[in-house]
Amino acid sequence: MTKTLPALLLTGATGSIGRRLAPALGASWRVFRASRTAAGEGALDLDLADPDSIRRSFDAAAPKVVIHAGADSDPDSCEQDPDRAKRVNVDAVKTLSLLCGASGARLVHFSTDLVFDGERGWYSEDDAPRPLGVYARGKLDSEEAALARAPGAAVLRISTAYGRPLGGRPGFVDALRARLAAGEPVTGFTDQWRTSTAADQLPEVIAKLLADPDLAGVFHWGGAERATRFETAVAFARVMGFDERLVRPGRAVDARFASPRPRDSSLDSSRLAAALGVAPLTYEIGFKALQGAWR
Repeated sequence: MTKTLPALLLTGATGSIGRRLAPALGASWRVFRASRTAAGEGALDLDLADPDSIRRSFDAAAPKVVIHAGADSDPDSCEQDPDRAKRVNVDAVKTLSLLCGASGARLVHFSTDLVFDGERGWYSEDDAPRPLGVYARGKLDSEEAALARAPGAAVLRISTAYGRPLGGRPGFVDALRARLAAGEPVTGFTDQWRTSTAADQLPEVIAKLLADPDLAGVFHWGGAERATRFETAVAFARVMGFDERLVRPGRAVDARFASPRPRDSSLDSSRLAAALGVAPLTYEIGFKALQGAWR
């Protein structure tokens, strides 16, 4: 007799993170892939700006677990259209959280390192957030909604993600690789620090988190190392065999962004690493795993 798998609703299913999670979780869950462009078996049309669309997707899936990876994750577009950012990044989470709370579904909500102001860096889960822009403030509001309205929810803050080109919004390594492969110079900020998240490691992290129902609250998952944007780009060029001299130093304070960027939003991921028995990746190991990915 075939065992019926429990249902899992995955929002943002056609984004960079969703494209990694959906196939990896399919062995243990009946995954419903929800987004505006999802297609095929298990696909649900979802517009996060429309609460009725959220309810329809939730009702269709009747999930035991919701993984909320959908968002408008462009800080600049959020700064330019704060009303839409609130609908997509805050109100949608309030709706999902209420649905999870009422049904008993477990919620795993993706958030960001940008909830910190970047004045200190290497932040743990115990450090007080201080978001700087519309996007960051909205993500903090969404965290609070998830934790308050969906008992047992887990919030996973990640840093700038990189990984294999599976589709969805291109990551920073896609642009880096394209320019370096063409022999074009790139600028890396020397005054901005991150602990970039290896996106291809997230399926293992999420699967182990789901296997432990006691893991609730806020968790961090970045990389093992704190590095400037410049150092990160140089490491990528070296591992990929490109000319490191193409990476030129620049300063974030001289760049023009619609939304403010924290100087150092590096994350300490040791708490979740110890709980899961998984080690965050160094840039060297993470980038080596991408060798040949664009062929």
